[in-house]
Amino acid sequence: MNIEGNRPSQSKTKTHILDVAERLFADHGLEVVSVRDITKAAKTSLGAINYYFGTKQGLIAAIFDRRLTPVTQARLAALDAVEKAAGKRRPPVEDILRAFIVPAFSKEGENRNTTFRKLMGRCLAEPSPKIESLFHAQFQTLSQRFDAALLRARPDLTREEVFWRMSVVIAALHHALLMVERAFPLPPDIAINEADVVERLVIYGAAIMRAARPEQLSKP
Repeated sequence: MNIEGNRPSQSKTKTHILDVAERLFADHGLEVVSVRDITKAAKTSLGAINYYFGTKQGLIAAIFDRRLTPVTQARLAALDAVEKAAGKRRPPVEDILRAFIVPAFSKEGENRNTTFRKLMGRCLAEPSPKIESLFHAQFQTLSQRFDAALLRARPDLTREEVFWRMSVVIAALHHALLMVERAFPLPPDIAINEADVVERLVIYGAAIMRAARPEQLSKP
């Protein structure tokens, strides 16, 4: 395979490899699929994998990067706007949550691609230290920024409380995305409107953030 062609051709080849690898990893698992499996399915060479990604781990990182980075950037930009609008005042909890939730429903949203959604589910079911490190790299800055904004909005909460409450919000978000994508059957009388789903998540999430701290907790 000639990998020294023009840039459009290189970009197309790289995207094709990413698409094929993402599908194979989603279907069979990150550990099971080999580079040879990917080159065979993509009808490309080992040299192309090395040229574009370096290693199998580099290829995996590129798959996650192309799906997660645009959403992370959109979330951070939205949060910048919320904090700028708030100035020295406390930013509204609803605005912070909306900055986090809305980008997930964009066409680049991390759960809007069926294959990647399947891959994410497999990664959660089959944890790996290497994948955890990828997630950490992707979400570290994001979590720090949103945690800081929520602590500013709710200074009575601890960082631990924000962590648990955002965990509930994120779980609800992922479940809602599955419903929007019709990943499982819904009751016939339940209508799906994305704008309404987003608003529900914001309102319910704000209620979680404003809930009283549980009293029956073990003391540190």
